[in-house]
Amino acid sequence: MLEELLLIWKAPVSRRRFIIGKLSKNENTYYFKYTNPELEDAKKDGFNYFPGFNDLDKEYTSNTLFTNIATRLPNPLRPDYLEILNSYNLETDSTKMEILKATKGRLLTDNFEFVPPFDRNNKIEFDIAGTRHYLLEKNIIENLKINDNLKLEHEPDNKEDQYAIKVLYECEDKMVLLGYVPRYYSRELTNLLSKGVKYSAKIESLKLESDIRDEDVTASVKLIFENEQN
Repeated sequence: MLEELLLIWKAPVSRRRFIIGKLSKNENTYYFKYTNPELEDAKKDGFNYFPGFNDLDKEYTSNTLFTNIATRLPNPLRPDYLEILNSYNLETDSTKMEILKATKGRLLTDNFEFVPPFDRNNKIEFDIAGTRHYLLEKNIIENLKINDNLKLEHEPDNKEDQYAIKVLYECEDKMVLLGYVPRYYSRELTNLLSKGVKYSAKIESLKLESDIRDEDVTASVKLIFENEQN
């Protein structure tokens, strides 16, 4: 079965996220290749290369998960390794691709992450972007709870992304902005919202002390859509 994850890079100054590559696994072989058109835009914003994949034109292959990616996974020798797996709803027999998908392979020392490609037929999960700008009011943070309903709303006049989607939350009888859908999913989501496709969006997890660079609060969203045949 083919498994795929997109490599995302966030520019350190503009904070814009770019899809710059794709990691895939087919049977016992791993592949990595940089992808356009966003790679060219990322280069203009300061991107050079992902450490270990210096050739932007080469397709890399390996019979095991590439070392430069495997080192981004939690170390099994850590005393709290089981707790880490449990916190991501993983099992001790979870594959490396499953662990990478759940943890996103994030490090505090850079701006890379791995995320699944958009697929409306499967549950979509993402971390709300920009919470450090919007989750400033203590009463809002104190009201947030797991499984709270969220509303998604297209913001067509957004100067940074014409497909920008606001993530809204009802607090004390008013809708407040928590942040935005990450840019790597915004175009597909805008297309579905414009067609009036029904959806359900809820808070999947909440960390008031974020482990993501530049974010004070990590709020993950679980999103499902009505079946296409409906």
